[in-house]
This record gives sequence, C-alpha cells and structure tokens, in this order.
Amino acid sequence: MTFEHTWARFALGLAATFGLTAAAQAQCGTADTYEDNDDCLSAVVLTPGTYTGLTCQGPADPGGDDRDFYRVTVPAGEQIAVDVLHTWSATEDIDSYIYDASNPTCGDKTTFLDDGYTSTDNENMTWSNTTGASVDVIVEVSAWLGGTTQVICDDYDLVITVGPDPCLSTPDDGFEDNDTCGAGAVLPAGLHTGLYLHVNDIDHYEITIPVGQVLNVTQTYSAAVELYVDLYDDNACTTYLTGAGWGLGNNTFTYANTTGAPQTVYMWCDIDDFTGDCNTYDLDISFTPDPCQQTGNDDALEENDDCASATTIGSQTYTGLFVSKADPDVYTFQLAPGGTADFSCDHNALNGDIDLFLYDDTPGACLDGISFLVSAETGNDNEILTYTNTTGATVTYFLHVEVWASSDVDCNNYDLVSTLVGNQIATPMCQGDGTFDAGSGPASCPCANESAVGANEGCQSSLGFGAVIEATGSNSVANDDIVFHLSQARANQPSLLVQGSVLIAVPFKDGILCTGNPTERIEVVFLDSNGEGSTTASIITEGNVGVGDTRYYQFWFRDPGGVSPCGSGSNFSSGLRVTYN
Repeated sequence: MTFEHTWARFALGLAATFGLTAAAQAQCGTADTYEDNDDCLSAVVLTPGTYTGLTCQGPADPGGDDRDFYRVTVPAGEQIAVDVLHTWSATEDIDSYIYDASNPTCGDKTTFLDDGYTSTDNENMTWSNTTGASVDVIVEVSAWLGGTTQVICDDYDLVITVGPDPCLSTPDDGFEDNDTCGAGAVLPAGLHTGLYLHVNDIDHYEITIPVGQVLNVTQTYSAAVELYVDLYDDNACTTYLTGAGWGLGNNTFTYANTTGAPQTVYMWCDIDDFTGDCNTYDLDISFTPDPCQQTGNDDALEENDDCASATTIGSQTYTGLFVSKADPDVYTFQLAPGGTADFSCDHNALNGDIDLFLYDDTPGACLDGISFLVSAETGNDNEILTYTNTTGATVTYFLHVEVWASSDVDCNNYDLVSTLVGNQIATPMCQGDGTFDAGSGPASCPCANESAVGANEGCQSSLGFGAVIEATGSNSVANDDIVFHLSQARANQPSLLVQGSVLIAVPFKDGILCTGNPTERIEVVFLDSNGEGSTTASIITEGNVGVGDTRYYQFWFRDPGGVSPCGSGSNFSSGLRVTYN
C-alpha cells in the first residue's frame, strides 16, 4: 500500500478524489487578470468557484518570481478545500499554502494552516474553521524555489469550495464530554460502538482492571483515517504503560494487572491529523485471567533459572516450554573452533514477547545483562539467533531465554529449535544535524532539534538524540534479503518503514522527511525496550523494486506522551539510499 493512498494530502489529494483534471496550457509568462496580487496585503478577494487561465512566474522567468495571493471567507463550522490544478515539470512546479489572514507572518511559508507541497500535477489543501466565528484566509500560489532546476512559470486553474465540515456535523457520542485525561468516562467491559473522534475533540476513558486479570483492548475504525490508543497509569496521562497505533483499521493491545489489587488505568484515544480530521470507531473491552499468575506452569526442563542450573541442549527441537519474567530459562552447550549455533524461538509475541541472549563462559559475565555476545530482540513471533565460534578453542556457551521486561504479558509458551554444527549495500543520508542538502540548501530540523554533527542520526527525539536506520543483507533483487533496522528510537512504540522514489528534504512532524513521491509505506515495525526493531517483509515485493532502481528509506516512529521536542508526537530516523542490482 502506498503512502499517498493512505495519506492523500501528501500526494494525490482532492483533485484525484473528485475526478478533477490538470489545467491546460494557457498564457504562461503573461500576467493574468488578478495581478498585481503579489502579497497578503494585496490579495484578491474570491468567492467559492472555479477560476481558470491563471499563471505564476518562477525565479527563472525574465520578470522574476511572482507569487499570487487570494482572500476567501470561511464561515464558522465550515471547511475550505482548495485545488490548484496544473501540469508539473521540472520547470513548472507549483506549491500552495493557506494562511490566517490576520496572521502578521502571512506568506512566510512556515506559519500556514495547510499546504500543498508535492511534485505532482495538482496541489490540494483543506482547512476547517472550528474557531466559532467567520475567518478570512489567504491562499498563496507560488513557484517552488528549491532544486537545481529553477521554475520558469506555470499555468493553473483554481477551484475553491467552502461548505459544511462533515467532521463537525457528526454528533458527539454517549461518553462525551470526555475531552481530558482527568475527565475520562468510566468504560466497562463490553463492545462500545459508534464512538466519535475529532482532531479538536479527543476521547479519554477510565478502566478498572480486576486483580490478576489482563485487560484486552481492540479498537476498530476506517483505515482511511488512522487512530491511536494509549494507556496511562495516572489521570494526568503522563506515565505511559502501553498502546497501539498504525493498525490500518485495527489497534489491539493487552495489559496485565500485577499489582495484587484492582488497578485503575486511563486510556487516551487520539487521531493522526495528517490522515484526516475525524473518524468513528468501536472499542471492545474484556478481561481474562492472567496465565502468568497461575501455578503449575513450569516445563520439563526446569529448574534452569540461571547459569549454574542451565539445562544442556543439543541439535533438536524442544516443544512446550514455558518462560516468565520471574522465571527465565537458561541452556548450555559447547562449540568447537569454527562451530556454529543456530536457534529459533517460536512463540506468539502478543502473548508475551520473548528475547534471546547468548553468553560465553567468561567468569562473572553470564546473565549480567551487558556481556552477551549476540541477542535476538525483535518483538517478532520467531526470534532467530546465530553465532560462530571464532576463538580457536572449544567454548561453553549459555543461551538465556527471557520475557522482555516491557512486554504487556509476563509469560509465554515457546518451542526452541536448536542446531549446533559462514558490503556496503546502502549510503547514509538525511542526517538531522543541519548539514543534509537535498538540492535546496541544508535542511534544518523543525524546532532546532538538530542531532550531533557527524552522528548520522535523525533529528533529536525526546531521548535527546536522533534515531538511526541501517541495512543488512544485500542490494540484490534476486537474493531479496535486504533487511532494515531501526535503533535509538522511542522504546515500545510502533514505527513505519517508508520508501521514496525521489530525494526531498521537508521538515515534517519532529523530523525531516526525505522519501519523496511516490512515497510508500512498506512495513510497520514494533520496537523493543531498547527502541530497536527490524523489518521482516520482502522489501523487493512490498516496494515493487527492480534492477537498477534507486530508492530512499526512513523509519517514521512514534514519540508520544507530550514530550517530543516539537510536540508533534512522532519523528523520523536518518535515511539510506539503496541502488538495486
């Protein structure tokens, strides 16, 4: 599924939606009938309708850059939709912006209400007036000033529509007004349908989990507008517990009450305003006994809780094993020089996320949490760990199987498959240190949240540093084995690998978006307690990549809780350029 299909504002937009076509070539280079409307103060007053035969000049035009400005009145509770219809080329590239006419910085290309900033034939924008009073807005149409090829001019048609905002016409649901965390509605178990979210009217709930029970939450909604659901430990929604997002219509999570007493938690339902302004949803709430707090769960290989009591294993499959946060499993084996160990831990990560760590027999190192040789911590159902003994001597090793400390569920069953018996593919780019240049000058992070120069990180997140993307495998289309890895991101959050066909540098959310149109969403990757994760899907298939193609990659990850540097709640990693062979 492509990025633009899901988040239409970023690419195809309203013109494609309503069957509008690009403007025909008219009098490019000749002033249109509305000149001189070159700034916000001289903006021409327009009413809703279609205006044809318009033209704007770019920096390469003999007359110089010549922007167009229009003033439109938007009544209270209504929405303006602006479609700028034109034919794109390297020398005919239009951008557009909507400003509040009363804004003293009108026309600065920064303090806009919405913008159309794509390399496509048409630009599309919307803005909903939720102020309670009529508002005059300014529409700017101008040539793109970036890139190595300067715009000469472009003809365009302007379609302005003002009408009732469908998001504002939907009535509140029965749990309103639950607009703040401290005013959350008490939510009992059961299926709750027909709930409503608006970007200016988010929902909060209060849930009490019985002793020894697991809270199960499923949120279903139209995938066209993405929703988030987060769980907090306090009624100020500052202590984050868990949550789910980017579920493509289905967000699901669980949380176990291990306090020994009834536990009240606070749930926050929010909307991704990049994908839309409103949506309806259903919430299914249930409680089930926590299997991790039951007795008699040990498997036949117990007690193997530490290195001293480790169970010796060989090349075989061990089934029906059980591990919990309070009861880890440790196995031991030996490898001769050059020997290789391969392990696969098969489990359902939703029932308890299991990780693997491999230690050698260095005194004092076993299970110290830092001296492991390799680990498998992906959050996937199938953890894979491989290691080769290159020491030149026979070594005793210890395999530590544990439940991830931040897993929603404290235990799980698993099968262990044991087998005991050998290229720079991507170029780093899109660094968030203020030095990256995609062709229009160095790109700055949105709120001066640059990372350290030379660190090859994205813009700083709430952690005080940026996230990093890496690739392993190969750039061979035939091998189809390239894997992208994210590190230094926010722990226990979803991330999204995005792929672009052109290189851009657009400040967006708390980071810099470098994967240009067509931008495709490749895979949602859930991050572990270290803020790390890796792709598992076929990049060749999901990205529709062929021999000779060059593509650009980044991870987009959540940074929730109101603590992200610019306040948007999400950020981007650094980027990679891959040319496939």
